[in-house]
Amino acid sequence: MPRIPEVRDGLITTMLFLLIVFSLMTPLNILTIWLLPLPFLLQTAKNGWVSAVFPILLIIFSFLAVTDHLFYPGAVLLVATAGVVMGVLYRRPDTSGTDVVLGGLTIVGISLLILMMAATHYFDLQNRLNSYLAEEWQRNAEWFRIYGVESATDLIPYVATVIPSVIFMLAVPVPLFNLVVARKWLTRRGLPGKYLPPFREWRLPRSFFYFYLVFFLLFLILGVGEESSMWIPANVMTVLFFLFYIQGLSFIAWLLHRSGKGKGWVILVSLGSLLISLFTVVVHLLGIMDTGSKIRKWMDSKRE
Repeated sequence: MPRIPEVRDGLITTMLFLLIVFSLMTPLNILTIWLLPLPFLLQTAKNGWVSAVFPILLIIFSFLAVTDHLFYPGAVLLVATAGVVMGVLYRRPDTSGTDVVLGGLTIVGISLLILMMAATHYFDLQNRLNSYLAEEWQRNAEWFRIYGVESATDLIPYVATVIPSVIFMLAVPVPLFNLVVARKWLTRRGLPGKYLPPFREWRLPRSFFYFYLVFFLLFLILGVGEESSMWIPANVMTVLFFLFYIQGLSFIAWLLHRSGKGKGWVILVSLGSLLISLFTVVVHLLGIMDTGSKIRKWMDSKRE
């Protein structure tokens, strides 16, 4: 039998989630869309995953009754699962903030893939996306021609191909934001704080470097195939580029810290890398070098 405090917390979780959903129809959506898993994270971290079943079922059946469509209750279930997984990891005493974020990111990535497949089935997402890109081409044709794109048919297939990886990268802040917000609330209620290491200490496993190297060589040897066969390699390369770009920024942050520079320099470099395409490539290459070598140890030994 669920205890009365857990039922009360479950109702609060339900109302908080519905409040976030309603806020998506306001200008606040640019902030609140990232916090959809938060109510379930808080509920699970405080009371355990069993206590989250009640608000999840209540919300799912409410959405099913209002929309009479399986897609929206399914989306709620996937969002709730991400929050519950993060809450379970937060609740465990032997986990760190990194474990919570990685667990949440894994579930968010899987959930997005399932949602895209469901949206393609229910709402013909692929054709709608192609139509949207074609409209954007018509609206910005002159701007595209400046960059050498003469026809929409040259651009649309490749843009549509990497959309899944782009959406995944946009979802990366979700577990980060939810961890930061949840930590402030949970620590006030006696739970320990879960923290990420300083950004300058972030390191991708070296296996990422070898995987990238092998994958890139195969990509060059086999060449570009049909659009359908390019879906997986194009998205893998896009995600890897993003990961090595972040690693490059971490390496630059480490160099700046060694030189006694403040965090303002890291922000300045990050903005510059977003605005200058050549600098973006340089940061990406630095990330590959940092991941595939022991340059940090070598520089520390030289300093000593």
